[in-house]
Amino acid sequence: MSEPSDAIDLPGQLQTLTRQLTASNQELYRHVALYLQVLRQVLPQRVQQACFHLATQVHPQRYAELPEERRRQLLGQINELVSRCSSLLTVEQLVILASQISREHLRRERHERQQLLEELSWDGESPNHSPEPEPLPPGSVQIAMAPPLTGGSFLMAALAGGAEAGPDDASADDEVADEDNDGDAQDQSEDEELDDEEEPASPGDRSLWQAGRLPEDPEQVLRWMDGMELALGRRLRNLSHAINVELLRGGVSRSLLPVSLLDAVLDGQLETMAAPANLMRLPLPFGASRSPQAHAMAVLLRPVELELEEPRLRTCRRRLQQHRQEVRRMAQQFRRLQRRSRIHQAEQLWLQDIRPPSIPSD
Repeated sequence: MSEPSDAIDLPGQLQTLTRQLTASNQELYRHVALYLQVLRQVLPQRVQQACFHLATQVHPQRYAELPEERRRQLLGQINELVSRCSSLLTVEQLVILASQISREHLRRERHERQQLLEELSWDGESPNHSPEPEPLPPGSVQIAMAPPLTGGSFLMAALAGGAEAGPDDASADDEVADEDNDGDAQDQSEDEELDDEEEPASPGDRSLWQAGRLPEDPEQVLRWMDGMELALGRRLRNLSHAINVELLRGGVSRSLLPVSLLDAVLDGQLETMAAPANLMRLPLPFGASRSPQAHAMAVLLRPVELELEEPRLRTCRRRLQQHRQEVRRMAQQFRRLQRRSRIHQAEQLWLQDIRPPSIPSD
């Protein structure tokens, strides 16, 4: 059985590819840092434009009726939120948040697996089980009256709370508004705080999110880039929600869309109507007889819209996309070399195992 001429050099090829990846990681870090730098520069203006449209085009009467001191306080609070968010838009801060999001996903997956196992092992009895119903005739189908999902009713209730009230409508109940604010706005400023009982990260996750270092495996680098995108989206979503809370407190808007709805829009689970950049207009599926055009409108900052508005961000994004393609090519080559290395190792072990055992000489 002949051995490929380049099989012996497989470890050297893998080391060469790793050195190339390590060198390109420095360039990737600069690309991400530059993107975030430009984003911090343009974010205040983009937020101001979105809030300007809501205050002057959507709710002009409400904004005009506010006292001057209250208007100034509102703008000051929004600027403070943008400043606090901008201080967290750095590579180091996003790495921390990306690590936490990764652990959140891991914890959620484990919880879902545990629920599935409990459902599969359920014996059909519960502590307060009711008497068994009478057997149905053969061929009958029993239809459960309980809804299969609880998200639908929650969605309708959330949309009902998020409907834009007309100028003559009564304002939202202050107690309900305060409860929404205190429950959701905390996510913006304390996003990096997790439970003390949170499950530890896996070794692969710890190596992926080491402070000040990028992974030395191209597959892990791609995961790193994806995690940073998730963290950036989370920061902008939190800022959007906090701004919407301040608009509610300031009296410009009279409704608040929960974070879950913002996430549903960002994930493409809900269709939205046309709206200016960095704003979201969500159609409401009820009340057609009273208001055919009923909708909810709120601030929603998204990287793609910020990039469309800012050429410098588009340039940074194009560089990141090009770098991703290069890392993906390295990952494919890395997998091929690893497979060939494993095959070569297995072949060597096979040849070793089929050799007849040596007979010790007397």
